[in-house]
Amino acid sequence: MNQQAKIVGTTQAAFLLGICVQRVRQLLKNGRIKGAQKVGRFWQIPLFNGLPRVSP
Repeated sequence: MNQQAKIVGTTQAAFLLGICVQRVRQLLKNGRIKGAQKVGRFWQIPLFNGLPRVSP
């Protein structure tokens, strides 16, 4: 089944994960959020089962 992933920004990702926006940006900088892309000045973060996928 091929579904288009929902995309969110850093603020919504932080809310969904229960962490602050600064921590989300830190995870993005370290490449720990799977599938995230920076487009211009903004991050596009895909959701997997309703949440961003963070690697340990």
